[in-house]
Amino acid sequence: MNHEYSVVVVGACLMLLPPADNTADYSDLINSVLLSQLAASQKVKKSPNTDWYDAYMQLLDGYWLRYARMRQDWAVTEGNVESIDEWIKDAISHNDTEIADSALATLQQLAQLSGAEPGMVLLRAHMPTTATLPGESLVADETVRLLVIVASSPTCISSVFVEFKTHVPLEPNPLPQRFEAQNVQGSVCLRYAKASLSETLYKPVREAIASKVAARHGAHVLKMTQDL
Repeated sequence: MNHEYSVVVVGACLMLLPPADNTADYSDLINSVLLSQLAASQKVKKSPNTDWYDAYMQLLDGYWLRYARMRQDWAVTEGNVESIDEWIKDAISHNDTEIADSALATLQQLAQLSGAEPGMVLLRAHMPTTATLPGESLVADETVRLLVIVASSPTCISSVFVEFKTHVPLEPNPLPQRFEAQNVQGSVCLRYAKASLSETLYKPVREAIASKVAARHGAHVLKMTQDL
């Protein structure tokens, strides 16, 4: 990667961190986001009708205080061809003008990565993984979820979440994958938020959260280091 941002994969999340900072300084962010993802996925597993993002934010809101939020739902227009990275970049460019140029440049590089890059393999592993033969469709629509978090500091973040259903298998690098109207069931849902970490709320649970997710880091967290 270049030096626009350091990129850390945390489950189904691409986390963009200022390159001059030490990744260890973002342990609170990494641990709380990982725990919130694990909790949300467990709730959805037990109750499939649960809204994953709401369950994720229910835990995260206990420590990260949102001061801006937005939701957008739309259907892919017949004749259009759209991609996940375009949806995310559009949300950032409209809501985060101060960081848009550097964040968009990093996302563009990520979209050009090989799906064999270890960080992309890990990210893809936490998205739908139903095996299919080339050219085959999935037996049923699967829900695709992706988080992108852009950190301005260890205690200040912007986030974009995208969710949609498709019968088309995801490519090894799903960011630039193109989707037409017939590929997406229903609407694409995008959530955007800005939040800051409350030290008062997080300090009492910092060690407990770190302990809960420590054993999960190996299978969920990886810093991307490949140069383009």
